[in-house]
Amino acid sequence: MQEMTPSQDITPIQDRPPIEAGSGGSKLDQVKSTVADKLVEAADTLRQKTGQNDAVAPYANQASDWLHHAADYVRDFDPAEVKAGIQRQVHENPGRSLIAAAAVGLALGILLRRR
Repeated sequence: MQEMTPSQDITPIQDRPPIEAGSGGSKLDQVKSTVADKLVEAADTLRQKTGQNDAVAPYANQASDWLHHAADYVRDFDPAEVKAGIQRQVHENPGRSLIAAAAVGLALGILLRRR
């Protein structure tokens, strides 16, 4: 049996089986795990560095909590859900979606033209 190279694989993306988000083998899952681990590490370091400093401790603890929440969000992030949400929004509000897309395009055009 002959193996196909990526350039020979012309199966439309809609017809391909979905990639399992929790499979642990995908590059995205590896990146998500690494980023989440680094956020948790930063949160723990921040909490340790502040110690018993009464002036800074409440702010450091709040920032540490935010970093832990960010790590949880990164771990739970599912691109398929985001895509489905965007598609649902476009189908339910096509006019608003067109206006938003035009505004983003205009803003990008202005930003890129200034360079």
